Amino acid sequence: MSTKAAEMQPSLFQYRELLKNLVIKDLKVKYRNSFLGFLWSLLNPLMMIVVYSVALKYILRVQIENFPLFLIVGILPWNLFSGIAIASTETIIGNANLIKKIAFPREILPIATVLFHTAQFLLALLVFFPALLFLGAPWTPAIAVYPLVLLLQVVFTLGVALFLSAGTVSYRDVKYLTEVALMILFWVTPVVYHLAMVPERVRWLFELNPMTAYITAYHAMLYWGRWPSVPMLLLGGLWAVLALGVGSWVFRRQQRFFAEDL
Repeated sequence: MSTKAAEMQPSLFQYRELLKNLVIKDLKVKYRNSFLGFLWSLLNPLMMIVVYSVALKYILRVQIENFPLFLIVGILPWNLFSGIAIASTETIIGNANLIKKIAFPREILPIATVLFHTAQFLLALLVFFPALLFLGAPWTPAIAVYPLVLLLQVVFTLGVALFLSAGTVSYRDVKYLTEVALMILFWVTPVVYHLAMVPERVRWLFELNPMTAYITAYHAMLYWGRWPSVPMLLLGGLWAVLALGVGSWVFRRQQRFFAEDL
């Protein structure tokens, strides 16, 4: 793309009102005509915590002290990631009419999806953080790093969302492959077990899983009460930069074909 053409590209900042309205619209639509409203966003993780606690702690007898606390610390950010990944496969194809009729930066749509789910996550934290205190979470200065880890995860997830939203336009199978991949990824991410429980000879493969860096950091802060390891934080930052770079490149390369493929 020439410099002149690049200068003609609209700035995302110019469309901040559109972005804000899209997020607000999604929040209103989700809870419209719902008796329990926002509470529905809490029921899913709560049910997962109950089911996994019973199945893993009392049936399979996983030896993790205070397992409900361990589980809730990891399951919430995992749900944030998986929810965005699944929703992003519908982000572009679900807004086909908008894309064909209105000129705006197409990146607005996956960004709005990420912000919508992140807003739900932050609202859920208002309820779950007191629950963590009740479950015996160690409140130490390490909790100050929580916003940084969350920011790195959101940036990483945005990159994934850009990649998946663009890929689904040309290849609709991406949606179904994403659902299968998330099921596999869940079990190779230390959400329901300690990373130390993985055999040492294959542990390095689990550590290369991008979500491992974030989940282990959350566990370090809220379960163990210690600072996240610097190597894991650096790895989380590296994955965030790589994902955003690759996702942005793929999205901008493919968006020229959106109108004809939709």
